[in-house]
Amino acid sequence: MIWNRGETIGRGGFGLVSIANVQQQSGDQFPHVIAVKTAKISASDSLVKEKKLLDVFNGCPSILHCFGDDVTTEEGEELYNIMLEYAAGGCLADRTMGKGLPEKIVRQHTKSVLIALSHVHKLGYVHCDIKPHNVLLVADSLRSRKKGIGEIAKLADFGSAKTIKDAEDNKEFRGTVLYAAPESIGRLWECKEDQR
Repeated sequence: MIWNRGETIGRGGFGLVSIANVQQQSGDQFPHVIAVKTAKISASDSLVKEKKLLDVFNGCPSILHCFGDDVTTEEGEELYNIMLEYAAGGCLADRTMGKGLPEKIVRQHTKSVLIALSHVHKLGYVHCDIKPHNVLLVADSLRSRKKGIGEIAKLADFGSAKTIKDAEDNKEFRGTVLYAAPESIGRLWECKEDQR
């Protein structure tokens, strides 16, 4: 995939997220616009892990899709990039800021997140950082438009995820304290914690 980095749309502890335009090649099935999550090679462990997990979770329509990864050199610095589905609707936190959502939309987004969590848990993982900032709103196909919704909520940001076995062996807290179940602090993280 050949892409050109555009505007930066987000920053986090991992690095930054940019919009990118894809140069379509013969036979390509990629969208014209994607999101590229980037970190310096020296600080890319979390992104490499996230890419591997997105490959494991591939095929779930409620998890943000990853199109691949690459290494680029920009301004003399090597960068690790993962190419992701672009969430034009932003995140659920921004969408609900200062206002609510219609019940129909809440039900649909909740169902989508639960489908994603079920998929993750069946594969033996826990997300560990469920929060509105990690639920992205992606323009959806005809399926949602027929229901009058026009977008689908997709679970993203698997940088804190771990296997259920790791959760049992290591009681280290992961995620965002503000969104954690109070009883989970200082205990092992289980699948049910993702659902609180």
